[in-house]
Amino acid sequence: MAKRILIVEDDETNATIINDYLAAHGYDTRIARDGVEGIQLFREHRPDLVLVDVLLPRKNGFDLCFDLRAEADTPILLMSAVGREVYAEAAARADRLAEGYLRKPFALATVLERVTELVGPA
Repeated sequence: MAKRILIVEDDETNATIINDYLAAHGYDTRIARDGVEGIQLFREHRPDLVLVDVLLPRKNGFDLCFDLRAEADTPILLMSAVGREVYAEAAARADRLAEGYLRKPFALATVLERVTELVGPA
């Protein structure tokens, strides 16, 4: 059975590119367009990993991480184009919000590498 990945990203282009790339590498992917939909899809599909954009409508990425952590110990990778990378990653790890941080724009190969590190090959 393929590893399940939930992508929570409001930018349609980014979501589609990440989704298609990971699906092409054998992962079973789902996309949520905001934090509220993200928690709903998380509960329905129980993914092995969640990629979460920091700036999301209806529920931001940090709040979503808190909600996900309250329900399961599923690995999370935060993604953002804003803020200082060192700060964001340190905060994410210190608060146990996420296992890592990807600064946009990022190479798709980097996403695949981090996904594989956290959940293994598809």
